[in-house]
Formats: sequence, structure tokens, C-alpha cells
Amino acid sequence: MAQKKTANIYVLQYLYKYTDDDHGVSTSDIIKYLEKKGISLNERSIPTLISSLNECFEDIPYIEIQGYNEGVRKYYRLIDRPVEYMEAEMIASALDTVQSFSRNDVKNLKSKIYSLLSKYQIERVIPALSDKKKEVTKNGGISWNLEVINRAIIEEKKILTDYNGREGVSVRKISPYKLYTNRDGIYILGKCDEHKTNISRFRIDRIEDIRLLEEQAVPCENGQELSDMIKYSKDMSFGEKGTAVYVFTKKIEKVIYDRYGADIKVYHLSDGRMRVSVDEYFSNTLLGWIFSMGRDIEVIGSTTLVNMMKNKVNEWADRLKEG
Repeated sequence: MAQKKTANIYVLQYLYKYTDDDHGVSTSDIIKYLEKKGISLNERSIPTLISSLNECFEDIPYIEIQGYNEGVRKYYRLIDRPVEYMEAEMIASALDTVQSFSRNDVKNLKSKIYSLLSKYQIERVIPALSDKKKEVTKNGGISWNLEVINRAIIEEKKILTDYNGREGVSVRKISPYKLYTNRDGIYILGKCDEHKTNISRFRIDRIEDIRLLEEQAVPCENGQELSDMIKYSKDMSFGEKGTAVYVFTKKIEKVIYDRYGADIKVYHLSDGRMRVSVDEYFSNTLLGWIFSMGRDIEVIGSTTLVNMMKNKVNEWADRLKEG
């Protein structure tokens, strides 16, 4: 009797892991698995064992084992389980958005959910979640980032981010103090553990992953510095609004998309370069950004922007002469 109960448990575990709607295991597969566990059964015992399992779970929803034939061989599979593939994907995806959970908390909870799936379903869920995470980060991540940051500011907690800066993606632990907007987008001002400066600024749309930590934020000691940084940024970023037309090389394609978004319409030219028209504020900040691109960008419109660049170049030339 004890061996029978043990066999039932092992077979249920085996079916959970290796079967689903699209995958089954044969009678001989079950016998070989039980042999590895030190249990010896013959082929005639397996149908009885499966029937006893179904009887045990008759009054328990979401567990059902189905037998079917392929040729002369008998197969079994779990066709109903407490958590199905799509439900597991939804739950696991939702766990990534729980602010108060640590990475380990999320990892442990996901492991418990995955234990209710077959190995084949897990292989489908994980790539699906990875693709979904990339999509959310690219198209809908800013609102989530703002929600976490606002909560961190209110509760005076630190945030842990994967930040895509000039030198690539790196981990930044930040004590956020204030959110503000200018023409370039939305920024955080805060103290970064990895920076020597008192206050740094970070663009929200460059945050690829974010977590709210339980660690207390470093108090802001200089409120005037925050105000001065915001004023300086706004003064540099706003100007006359118009349409900028660029011709640029493949080398800075990512930079263009990063600044203007993935939904801009880019035209490919016969010389290998690309052309784009975008709405812009013609400011000193914009001019500085354009000049930093060097020979990889050419401004062909609007006339206002082109004239601003010419005037800026002439201004610099005059200063050099004076020097």
C-alpha cells in the first residue's frame, strides 16, 4: 500500500513536469521513471494507477489526466492543471510590476508558479515574458517609471535602476528628490550612489528597469541647487518650435531614435544615409546636440534652424578672432 501511494505521487510529479495538452508520456516512460525512484511496476499496473489518480482528484478542480493511443502505444498527459500556460504568463508578468517586491521575492514566486507548469510550457513562458518586458520598456515603460519614482520621493526611499547612459547600460542606485520636464523629456534630480557630484539628473526614458528599495534615501541638503539645475535646464532647452529636417548616417541611427522615439518615419536615401523630419524646439541645447554629431548629421531644414546654426558658427568664429 505504501509503495502504491508513493508511486501515485511520483507519477503525478512526472506528469506535471513532462506532459501538457501538446506532450504526453508513454506507459514505458512512466515505468522507467518509477524504476529510477526504486519502484517496480508492470505495464498492466499503469492504467489502474492513472485511474486511481483521477479518482483522487475527482472532486478537486483543475487536475485531470487523459489517456490516449498513438498506434499501439498508450500515452498519458495532464490536460488540466491549477494554473494554465496563459495564466502563468499573466501572473509572472504582473509580478514584475510589484514595486515592493525585491528581485529575490519575484524570482521565488515565479519558481512556485512555474512548478505548476510542464517543462515545455516554462520554455514558452520565459521567452514570452522577456519579449513582453522589452515591449513594455520600449513603448509603455515611462508611466511605470514615473509611478515608482513618485512613490520613492514620497516615502523617501532609494530606487535601483538599469540606466542606459552614454557608456551603455549600468546599474544606478538613486535617492530621487524631484521630477521635472523640459523639451527633451522628463528628468529625475537626485543623489546617485555611483556619482561624486551632489546632485545628478537622469532621463526617465533611459531607465530600462527600476525597483523601489527599502533603503532610506540620502537627504537632500541643498534645495537651491535643485532649483538652479531645473532653471538652467529649461533655459537651455526651450526656444522657437518648428520642424527640423536631418540627413544622417547609419552610425547615429540609434541616437536619432533615442531622441525622437521609435515611431518617427525615416526615409532611406540612395547614398546609404537616412532622412527624417521631426518637431523640435530650436534652442541652444539642440544646436549643441547637432554639433556634437559632427559629420554624421546634416541639417537641411527648416530655414530658421539652418540660419541659427550659421549664426552660432559665426558667433564662435568672432570669439576666436577676439581671442
